[in-house]
Amino acid sequence: MGKVYDRSEERPEIQAIADDITSKYAPPHANTPHRPGGITSTCSPVQVATGPATTPHHRPTATEAPGPVRYTMTEVNFGRLIRSVHRWPASTMVSTMIPHAPRVHPTGGSKKPREPTRVTGVTPAASTVPLGATGHSSPRDQIGHRAVKTATGVPEAIPVIGSPSVELSRGSVSVGQSTSTRSHSSHTSASPLLTAAFTPMHFPTTRKQGIPGPSQ
Repeated sequence: MGKVYDRSEERPEIQAIADDITSKYAPPHANTPHRPGGITSTCSPVQVATGPATTPHHRPTATEAPGPVRYTMTEVNFGRLIRSVHRWPASTMVSTMIPHAPRVHPTGGSKKPREPTRVTGVTPAASTVPLGATGHSSPRDQIGHRAVKTATGVPEAIPVIGSPSVELSRGSVSVGQSTSTRSHSSHTSASPLLTAAFTPMHFPTTRKQGIPGPSQ
């Protein structure tokens, strides 16, 4: 064990990283309104860890998606546990991110010199919304179908570009197989890559600059 510890100190300097983490404490002004940000950052790695475990049995088709979901929940070893651990923290992540974003600006969390904190926070926040929407529609049940129909139909109210935007997001005029394919691709590639890339950068920048107080 001594050799393993020495090697870890020689390469990634794990002890120095651990000392830095344990030496910092939340300031007195960091109270209840600041907690949603920490909850969101905690849920993010849970999603990254459990997401790939739910995909092997999934079939992104409008007619076959519900079957694999039932199979995962009833037949796969620990399938119900893994899917539940992926599903519920996902809802928590979205619901805590919503109050976290407007809390940052009134307290000076995006002012100079905290611009990197803003950039690394806004990007994963913007990708979390489509992650939640596409994940909610993955089982292709009635609730998911109505949810994706409502979400993709919102741009319809925009003049000129509304209808083309709806057709682009659905892959056709109505919700169908093209919508399922695009939804699954977005949920398993583009959106999680953005979230996984920027969320680890957001936390260190916040620690570097500190949590701004009321006067900032």
